[in-house]
Amino acid sequence: MDERDTNGNLETTSLSEDELTRIRKLKKKSGPRRISLLITYRDGVRVVPLTEGQSTVLGRSPPADVSLRDASLSRQHACIELLEGEVWVEDLQSTNGTWLNGARIERVKVEPADDLTFGTVPATVYVQASDAERRLGLDGHDRFVAELEAEVERARIFERSVALLMLRCTRRNEGNLGKWFPAVKKQLRAFDKMALYSTDTVEIILPEATEQEACESAGKIQSAEKGLICGLGVLPPHASSADELIEVARNALQRADETKTLCVAGPAKPWKQADKTESEGELIVESQAMKKLRATVGKLASSVIPVLIAGETGSGKEVIARAIHAGSGRAGKPMRCVNCGGIPPNLVESTLFGHEKGAFTGANQKTEGIFESADGGTVLLDEIGELPPPAQAALLRVLETKRFTRIGSSREIEVDVRILAATNKNLEELVSRGEFREDLLYRLNAMSLTVPPLRERPEEIAPLAMHFLRQANETNGCDVKSIDDAAVALLESYFWPGNVRELRNAIERAVVIAQADAIGVEDLPEKIRALEDGGDRRSSEESTEPVAEPEDLEVNLKAEMNQHEASLILKALEACDFDRKEAARTLGIPLRTLAHKMQTHGIKSKYGVR
Repeated sequence: MDERDTNGNLETTSLSEDELTRIRKLKKKSGPRRISLLITYRDGVRVVPLTEGQSTVLGRSPPADVSLRDASLSRQHACIELLEGEVWVEDLQSTNGTWLNGARIERVKVEPADDLTFGTVPATVYVQASDAERRLGLDGHDRFVAELEAEVERARIFERSVALLMLRCTRRNEGNLGKWFPAVKKQLRAFDKMALYSTDTVEIILPEATEQEACESAGKIQSAEKGLICGLGVLPPHASSADELIEVARNALQRADETKTLCVAGPAKPWKQADKTESEGELIVESQAMKKLRATVGKLASSVIPVLIAGETGSGKEVIARAIHAGSGRAGKPMRCVNCGGIPPNLVESTLFGHEKGAFTGANQKTEGIFESADGGTVLLDEIGELPPPAQAALLRVLETKRFTRIGSSREIEVDVRILAATNKNLEELVSRGEFREDLLYRLNAMSLTVPPLRERPEEIAPLAMHFLRQANETNGCDVKSIDDAAVALLESYFWPGNVRELRNAIERAVVIAQADAIGVEDLPEKIRALEDGGDRRSSEESTEPVAEPEDLEVNLKAEMNQHEASLILKALEACDFDRKEAARTLGIPLRTLAHKMQTHGIKSKYGVR
């Protein structure tokens, strides 16, 4: 190699063979520099690898080399070239233009620090030392929700937690997350899942993470990338479904700012005071079923009898309970709501009835329970079917005597509380299985109400959607004015398994990603947009195509999926010589999950399947 001597003249030196070998190894380890374009749009982050001397056309539809579903793009919007290691972008006379650092361009060289925008779609030049582009891309929100629902189901089965983290950057001129999300992704575990919620916000699933562990992960991310604010929700205790977990994490992020960079879904106590803003929605009545329900609520409000409210998750049971309380003579007194499924079993009685100082480890002071704090008012026991047997017996005594005793005390406390209970389970079936007290069911079921699922009251979908649109505008500082007719038609055709809460989440996200002053079809979740292309409508009865019997379909599907999963796990174990830790890393799942799956499928050691 050539070097200069002390006089500035070139001189030739030679390297030993060992030095040359070391240099070759370093070069091989570092790998070639890869230059990519990270494009952020409504369905995720697209990574476009650039090849020296080749051009790539970006646009809304073919024949563009890279097609992105975004109304602000022209069919062939811009051309990107990599020439001698430099990225050049040329606008192809697009309608909405190509912009660099706020100025419209025709052809220009782009640096990694530049703000590049195609129409309204932001992009970033990204340089890396290896070909890891496929690991940089982010899924869109729709696929992420499916992953979250599966993780929530696993959490329920294996009695573990799952955390959801939402992140946004507060640094000015760096709203383009293509500039900061790669650094965030490096801080995640192999089995954590990250996706795009909106063009400036990412969402992360942290499987098996407790609240403390998730807070530590958030702190690690914030230390690695400055200027990030975080919202965190954990199941349990903050939520009981995927839709609810998204909602509480999003609400926590909205409370975060530069002075408080991490907000955790609340409240800190396992119960809350009923709040209009925290419910699934207002009592909007258009259908005959809801009109009848509202009339019944009006009659029940003036009484003091317990009411059992049944309905699917997210259908609005808390809204009905709040309407009963608001119409009663107790409206001026507290209403307390508690999710019985979100309280650790060892804290249920303390949560409901309070405890004395020193009653158990950690009881550092005397604490009122829900019933004592709601004296004169109303208590809503949500997910009552999750209440453990000892707490069921204590609750029955309160219903019969209006008295209870704090844990660690022998003194009875008299209380005047009206009890409302809500459930998405069939309590009679729980009674037949010995999981719920029959005498408690009789006490709670003095009067029962059933909230119909949203799919059975389509007349209310559009009014509810507009109500949520106005809420989302106020919360996010947006100005979306309406929902176009085509989008409303799809909303009214969708089955809504998550009911009102799912509708609220869909509208909230549609508002933050909408590019016009009306929510359009392109702003709706993918599973709703699929209806436009002939996907399944409100009921399978409307389809003329022959379908398999439900039971056969379920059995066959489960069998096929279980067989495929067992095969993948066995192959991974064999490839790693049955090193479970290495196999879990290869499969991208926690070691504990792998152990559970091996037990489920009967896979053991090197002997394969039992």
